[in-house]
Amino acid sequence: MYALVRIHVPLNVYDAKTGVARHAESRIWDYILENHNRWRTKAVKLLYMTHRHLQEDTSLIVKAKDPDALAEFLMRHIAQIKDVRGIWVLNMAGMRFFMLPKTRPGDFSRFTVTIDAIPKHMGEIYERISALEPGRDIMVTYIAHTFQSFKSSIMVSVLARSRNHVEIFVKDYICPLEGVLDTEVTYISKTMRLVSLEEWQRSVGKFVVGPGKERIRDIDAEDESLMAGC
Repeated sequence: MYALVRIHVPLNVYDAKTGVARHAESRIWDYILENHNRWRTKAVKLLYMTHRHLQEDTSLIVKAKDPDALAEFLMRHIAQIKDVRGIWVLNMAGMRFFMLPKTRPGDFSRFTVTIDAIPKHMGEIYERISALEPGRDIMVTYIAHTFQSFKSSIMVSVLARSRNHVEIFVKDYICPLEGVLDTEVTYISKTMRLVSLEEWQRSVGKFVVGPGKERIRDIDAEDESLMAGC
């Protein structure tokens, strides 16, 4: 099984003894980076770590033998970390990782688009997004069913030239799809692969597919202003 594990840690923690507030989010990032290799077992492997901008969580993409193995791992290694206030596990089903152009710009930013969809339309929405070919300004990197809440069911990872570009992409390509009720765009401010490139490719290789045939059009956006959602 593959899962996205979100670890809730306040951005800042107030120490009642010293009366000083300290930055907690960066500490858990550094702690996981320092210790993840020794936590690794045959049953659980940490593949990727990310942080959502201005959100009080650090996220891990995890490959686990089964739910029990993952739960045991989380209780032993993550729940015991100082300042952790909660753990949220999102199953990643039907994952597709899309091949990207080798000449893609290196300065693109990463965003997550979470889609609230009417259940009977989820399959069609998933396939329509999967059919998109990388454009000059937008590239879909992966898609998965997460069923993370009644109002969030599909997660899409996107590389974009800017926040404004991804907002226009969502407005033009995702919001008009039948069954889409709402969307949420989140900027991923930090990313770190926790395994070698070769091991990452072995872990997700069976989910890698070629790009679709509907090329995403060029988007002319001059600034970073936000646009309204659906």
